[in-house]
Parts: sequence; C-alpha cells; structure tokens
Amino acid sequence: MPIELFYLWLVAFPLLGGVFYAWYRARKSRLTGKPIWWWREAGGSSSTLLPAEVVRWPVVGLLVSGGLLVFLGQGAYRHVPLPQRWVVFALMLLGLLLFLAAGRIARHPQLPQWLLSSLQWAAGRLQVTPGQVPLLLLAPFLGVMALLAAGPLLVARQPLVANVAWLSSIVLALVGSWQLGESLSLRVTRRDLLLTAVLFSGAFLLRGLFMETIPTTLSGDEGSSGLVAVSFLKGDVNNLFSFGWFSFPSFYFAVQSVGIWLMGNTTAALRLTSAVAGALTVTAVYWLGRSMFDRVTGGLAALYLLASHYHIHMSRIGLNNIWDGLFATVAIAGLWHGWRYGRRASLLLSGIAVGLGQYFYVSIRILPLLFMMWGVAALIGERALLRQRFAGLLLSVYVAVIVFLPLAVLFASSPDNFNAPLQRVTVFDGWLEDTMQREEKTAAAIIVGQMATAALGFTHQPLRLLYDPGVPLLLTGAATLFLIGLAWSLLSFDLRYLLLLLPLGAAVVASGFSLDPPASQRYIMSIPLVAIIMALPLGQAVAWLRQLWPSRAKVVITGALLVMLWTAVLDVHYYFFKVYDHYVLGGWNTETATDIAIYLREQETRQQHVYFFGVPRMGYYSLSTIPYLVPDMVGEDVIEPLTQPARLNLYGPTLFIFLPERAHELEHVRAVFPGGTYYEFWNERQQYVFSVYSVAP
Repeated sequence: MPIELFYLWLVAFPLLGGVFYAWYRARKSRLTGKPIWWWREAGGSSSTLLPAEVVRWPVVGLLVSGGLLVFLGQGAYRHVPLPQRWVVFALMLLGLLLFLAAGRIARHPQLPQWLLSSLQWAAGRLQVTPGQVPLLLLAPFLGVMALLAAGPLLVARQPLVANVAWLSSIVLALVGSWQLGESLSLRVTRRDLLLTAVLFSGAFLLRGLFMETIPTTLSGDEGSSGLVAVSFLKGDVNNLFSFGWFSFPSFYFAVQSVGIWLMGNTTAALRLTSAVAGALTVTAVYWLGRSMFDRVTGGLAALYLLASHYHIHMSRIGLNNIWDGLFATVAIAGLWHGWRYGRRASLLLSGIAVGLGQYFYVSIRILPLLFMMWGVAALIGERALLRQRFAGLLLSVYVAVIVFLPLAVLFASSPDNFNAPLQRVTVFDGWLEDTMQREEKTAAAIIVGQMATAALGFTHQPLRLLYDPGVPLLLTGAATLFLIGLAWSLLSFDLRYLLLLLPLGAAVVASGFSLDPPASQRYIMSIPLVAIIMALPLGQAVAWLRQLWPSRAKVVITGALLVMLWTAVLDVHYYFFKVYDHYVLGGWNTETATDIAIYLREQETRQQHVYFFGVPRMGYYSLSTIPYLVPDMVGEDVIEPLTQPARLNLYGPTLFIFLPERAHELEHVRAVFPGGTYYEFWNERQQYVFSVYSVAP
C-alpha cells in the first residue's frame, strides 16, 4: 500500500469519528434543547460562568491566533512536501477549533471546572492571568508553522508565511508572559537620554567614518558574506531560517543586505550594519553599568568601549561577530534589571536577546549555559528572591526558546551545520595529538597552557587571527584599570559580579580547546563586560571621594572622566594611526584582491572579460573580494603558464591581469593581441602588486 494511502487512513478514521460524534451531539441538542457543547450550562456542577470583562481579551487572542493558524496554513499547504502536509492540516484544524471555541465562549462565557482550574493553576505558577495561558501554549504551534513554511533550504517554501508565523509566535509568547499589572513607564531622565544619544553618535562616528579605507582591505570572508547578502537583496535567497556562508544562520545576511540596499555593492555598505551594532553595544553597556552600579560607572564603561581599538575594529568589518557582544550585553542587562527590580519586561527582553543572538555568531551559544550556572548560584545564595523571580525567569527562558525554535529544530536535524563553526577550530581534530608528540606533554598540560595564553590575551599576549594588532585586548592604561577592577570584583564577589565574570571565564576555557589562542574573535562577547570591570575602580573611587568630599563632587567626577578619556584617546590613536602601519586585514592576497577590485571598479566599461594570471597563489574567485565589489566583471583563471603565444578568445573589451610572479607571460599575450594598454600598480610601500594589459578589439 502506498505510504500516502496509509497517511490518508490514519487521518480519515479520526475525522469520520469526529463527524459522527458531532452529528450525535447535534441530534441530542435538538431533542433536549441544550447547547451542543460537552459541558453543562451555568448552574451545573461542572461549569463556571465568567464575567464578560474576564473573557474579552482571551477571546480576542483565540480568535486572532486561531484565524492566523488557518490563514497561514492555507498559504503554506501547497508548498510543503506531502509527508509534512498533514502537520499543516492539523495546525489548520487546531486553528479552526480555537476560532469556534472563541465564538462559543463569547456567546456563553463559561468553562468546564476542570479546565478553569487547570488554567488558574498554571496562571498562578507563572504569575499571569488564566486568559494568557492559552496564548503561551499556542506560541510553539505558530513556530512549527514557521518552520514548515520556511523549509531547510536558502529558498523558502513560503517566506511570507514563515516570517509572519515566526513573528506571531513571538508576539503570543510576549503577550502571554506579560505581567498585566506592570507599568510600561521607564524611569529614564533627560540626562540619560541625552547621554545615550551622545554615546551612540560618538561610537557610530568612530565606526562608520572611512569604512571604505579602514580597514585598508576587504577580506574574502567579508566578500563571501556580502555575496549571500546580495542574494537576499535580489530575491535569489529568502529564507531567514536556513544556513548561509560557512554554515552561519542566514538571518544575519538578510540584516546585512540592508546596507547594500542603501549603498550598493560597496565596502561601506557591507560594514554599515556592523558599525550600527557596535554603536548600539556602547549604549547597552551604559545601561548595563547604570543598572548594576550607577550612572558614573556606566558612563565611564561606555566611554572606554566607544574608543576601544579592539571594539572599533570588530565594528568595522562586515561579519557577524560584533552582534554577539550586543545581544549578550542586552541579555545580561535585562536579566540583572529584572532580577534586581522585579520587572517582567526586563526579563522578557533578556529572553529575546538570547534567542535572537543564536541567529548570528557562535560565541553567544554558551550564554544560556552561563545563565544556568548563575541560576544555580542564585539558588544557593538568594533562594527567597529566586522564588519570587522564578516565574519571570521561566518565562524569559520560554520566550528565548520560542524565538530560537525554527533554527533550533533545523540545528537538530542538521547537526553538521551546528558543529561546523566549532569543528573548524577544535584542538581535537588531530592538532592535540600532534602537539603532545612534538612537545612531549600531556593533553591536560597543553589545554591548560592554551587557557593561560588566552587569559593573557586580555592584558599581555598580542591578539591573533581576525584582528592582529600586535597588542593585547587592552593597552597599558586600560589593562591597569582592568586588573584593579578584576581584583575588586573578586573581593566584593556576589551575583552581580558573577554575571560579569562568567563570560570572561568562558572565553578563557573555550580558548583552551580551540586553535591559536588568543584568537581575537573569541573575546567579542567579553569586551563589553571588560569595559564595565575597567570602570569599577574609577566608579568606586568617585563614590568614596564624594562621601569624603561632598562639596567637590563635580571635581571628583571630572577627574575620573579625564582618566578614562585619556585611556580612550590612547586606544583611538593606536587604532587609527598605528595599527595599519604593520597590519593588513587578510594578508597579502587580500590586499592584492582589494587593489584589483578597486582598479576594476574604476573602469568605464563595467562589464568586461578578465583573464587572471594568478594561480597557484590565488585565483580570481578564490577570495570573494573581487566578485562582491565588481559583480559585473567575468573572471577566468589562466591556470597553466603560457610558454607560447596565447590561444585566448576576446569577448569584447578584455583585461589581462598578471600577478608579479607571472608577469613574464605578458609577452605571449601581447604577441597575439598587440596594441593594448599596459598598466602597473604599486602600493604605498612601493611593492609591485599586479599589472594589467587592456585590449579593445
């Protein structure tokens, strides 16, 4: 029997049974004059009559969510593979039942006592109303609808349905989790708003100006990311819940495409969203420091992060790394503010940040585990307060799961994509065994040594890989403040400091099992917290001196500000005036590719055929720098060295590009195509980069 018929019978029997039961209840209703529903009328022992104001909004929620399930299922049904259509059908049936149930409750506002008791029990545990509980239960069903409508490929089955279903599931989870008695107003002064605006503007200027030339090159990784973003912009790719370049979730590339939509295929467009994310992180650090300590500490921490040479650089490259710092900072700020002040909205914001962060870089994946460790510490040290906050914390986790749900299921079905970013840097892929034999050390000794090197990356050991500035994360002045702040954190240790220190420890431990510590990209989640720890000594000094010298409070604050400002200026000066004297993002091949791409962009004829003489060092498409910046050019690698006049075809205006090691082959091209134009490119260091022979037939 075909499998489709088997599925048909599985569904047909319950449906036929349901139809028969409905006919039976309708017949009994006509005979007795009672409603068709299975519970008794008000006044009976098994049902409870509810006031209209109690059921008003729950009915609206059921009507909207039920209608959405039917509507979205109708839109997705034909596009979903046959074995999964029954799930869509079941979701539509659920939506229909919810819609009809909402109408029944509106007409006869009563519920079976067992159902009402269950809702009241769940609502009491979660500190919400009974009417919110169904919304919480319905959120995952819309998440499943989003997953089915999206599918696993970069081209979604029905992208609009997937996106609407995902957003609707989040809205249901938030509405169901909201504490209705909680005020929406925020205790924000004009001073806070002004300082936030100033911090964001200053941070964005340091990250957004001269993005075309600082960094001096456009790396191949940035180009590869940009090509996926361009595909989103063109509509060739439209699935937010799939995998793009390097097995990273595709959501980020859709975000990155906004810059390209605004500014075209340029370096600045590719880096624009990173600059915005970096500037937002600076403002988030201010609010985190303000919530944990005070306005002075938050402002000083944000001032340093604004100027950090490391954070500026990571905010000026068109990759997804910088976003982890933003989401982690918002998540920690929301968790602490909700914990300290009991605000449900803050905890829900933390859940959104944790869930959404999973769609970007990989370092934030450890944050839920760190929060669990923090929760265990809270259970030990603040059991009574944890009991009060438990409902909000639980719903924060629930919101994070709902936000993450479509990608989480995809990760579960495709573990290779989940593991790929981690597998690329693991020490267990042969490196550890080779090192044990070469250095004659145990595995534990090598891993501990790696952790020690990673720890020194904060203050002593120069960073490597994605950012190789020749210095550690913190320059001398910043490192001094950090070490003092770290000592203070350990001496004053409590749950607040634990939240700051856990991500730093996680970066050190994870680096022990990863290649090439201290790898710069592994500190991206730590640097906002490092900035707060750096600000602690100055913030505490201000508090102490203001107590001892209250009449000179402004002088004390000004002194602390000048110290941090001096530290910040050193970082800014180092990044913009010293780093690029010796550092090239991506190395020599990336610099070559960038220079070639800039030359090609300057051509009057934007569509030309390019013969590239670069193999074996590099090919035209081996780095995505050129294809991203000059997508209209058609490149072709000349792999075998020419030893006689070239047998190459001309396709209109043609460019022959030679790297220095193959420049001698020009004579074989010129022998066949005489009369062309020759050009040599030398960089600012007087290094011969490439040459071009241009032929116009």
